[in-house]
Amino acid sequence: MRNLLFPLFAFILLQSANSQKPIIKTVKPYKPSVVLYEHANYSGAFKTLGPGQYALTDFNDVASSIKVPAGMVAYVYEHAAPAQGYGISVDFLEDIPDLSVYNFNDKVSYINIFYATKDNQYVWKRNALVNAKFVSGHWERKRARPEPPNTVAVVSPPIPGPISATSTVLTVNGASTTITTLGNQSLEGKAFWEIAKDQMGIIGNDYRGREEIGTACFERASNNVLIPDNLNFWYPQRPSNDHRNPFKRTLSGQVARAAQANIQGTYADFDVNIDIIPYPKYGYLVTTAHKPEFTTIMKLQDVAYDIKECPPSFDAVEAEIAEDYWPKGDHTFGRARLTDMALSRVGRGICVYGIWIYDMGHCCHPEIHPAEQLWWSDSSNNRIKSNLNVVCDASRRFWWRNQMDDGTKLKPWAEPPIKGLFAIAFEYALPNAAATASIGYNTLKFDVDYIQHYNLAEYPNANQTYNLVYNGKNIVSFVPNNNAFKVSFEHVGISPEDNNKIRGFLVIETSVGKTTQITTQAYFPGSNPPALVKLPAGSDPSQAPQAMEKLFFKKEEGHYYFTVTQSTVRNGTPVIRSVSGGQ
Repeated sequence: MRNLLFPLFAFILLQSANSQKPIIKTVKPYKPSVVLYEHANYSGAFKTLGPGQYALTDFNDVASSIKVPAGMVAYVYEHAAPAQGYGISVDFLEDIPDLSVYNFNDKVSYINIFYATKDNQYVWKRNALVNAKFVSGHWERKRARPEPPNTVAVVSPPIPGPISATSTVLTVNGASTTITTLGNQSLEGKAFWEIAKDQMGIIGNDYRGREEIGTACFERASNNVLIPDNLNFWYPQRPSNDHRNPFKRTLSGQVARAAQANIQGTYADFDVNIDIIPYPKYGYLVTTAHKPEFTTIMKLQDVAYDIKECPPSFDAVEAEIAEDYWPKGDHTFGRARLTDMALSRVGRGICVYGIWIYDMGHCCHPEIHPAEQLWWSDSSNNRIKSNLNVVCDASRRFWWRNQMDDGTKLKPWAEPPIKGLFAIAFEYALPNAAATASIGYNTLKFDVDYIQHYNLAEYPNANQTYNLVYNGKNIVSFVPNNNAFKVSFEHVGISPEDNNKIRGFLVIETSVGKTTQITTQAYFPGSNPPALVKLPAGSDPSQAPQAMEKLFFKKEEGHYYFTVTQSTVRNGTPVIRSVSGGQ
């Protein structure tokens, strides 16, 4: 009995002792949180977030103020991908009552929240400007003597968005081009985009690739019975370290001088001359060109035109072109408008495209001669107005193969017709669904305005409104107001810098000047007995014997001056209209 009572007595004592211990409650540690507010000064709807990374779906583009507890970092981004922020960004370490100060009002789409110290060894060094250069926020080891805290928040330059492997697919149906699959802009499109930035947003004829011209030079008639009419005068530039065939080039630079020549005598000249100081990327057109040289041809010219000595170096490239004689034989009236336009660009930018040559009658000066395209753009009142000009040189010095000498002949440099292709870069900002539903969507609209033309080609049924369509909406429209263009949308895709923007090129092509076959048979000059040469209708001039080209073909100059104005148009409630015969 005694043995049974002892365990019971011990159990009672133990329970009595346990009842005297204090009750201990487990309390979760305080976790500071970042709070986003709908309105400035911490008012309106709010969203509370702890440490972590968030693509804001229910609070996207809403926040106007933010509270950040001491010891924490709220790194906010303009745009959001599922696991990444991009666009402009800024790291906040303090409360911000008004995000508009940092250009972030209603712009926060992604946020990364973390503590300002890590592993008790590292501290967050926030975004900063050092010697006017942006230095991104980063981790640094703690210092024995900490630096004074940086209390200035600095917004970063735009961060590129994530890259998708999807390619854009375009479906063309008449004047309507539909984006059936939207992917990234192609590598070639990105490269063209960088080129266009240096050329006022436009690429000329070399958008389709290099146009080789061969190594042959051109002769010039002297208008002097004492001087032969077949002296080699204009040579293609071919730098010593460049073994490619010469080809047409684009020059982008600032106009230094512009005038129409009025030179009488042996080598009469009435061309429009535009001296252009190249921008840095195009400086090679001067630095690698033929050096100044006082040539034999210069010594043969009339005293009034004779240059006694050449400069030690050149600072500009001369764009030279002969516009049409209006009326025929008048060397001034037909070129006055082009000269006036060039004069309006003095001290301002311009781009030209044509043959890069040196002129033996002009100290071997570097020239784009003949220039077949000239363009420039100006912005005002949220519009971009581009002056686009294409010219088939009317001097008739560069039309026929028998004018070429001393080298490989491919095609006369300015043989009509001359095409004028302009690839105009565009960027379209995609609206969010809520904005589209409430206020509609925007369309980038490009309108053509006529200035002047002569011998301009026309295409059947081309006077339509050309639309680029995405998600059932006309996001880009081109209105030609004539039948002068072939139109396409190319290299369309998501911007590598902003996933909410679509980039691409509006490509328009026109043509000036004429080449007409006037017969299908002729006798070879000087043949005895007479030799009849036949050439089928529709032949290319290069198929005719060189000595007979002028017997088989007639060639005429031409030009087209026009502007394209880009503006943004609000469409209201989206309405998709079929395109047939214009809108």
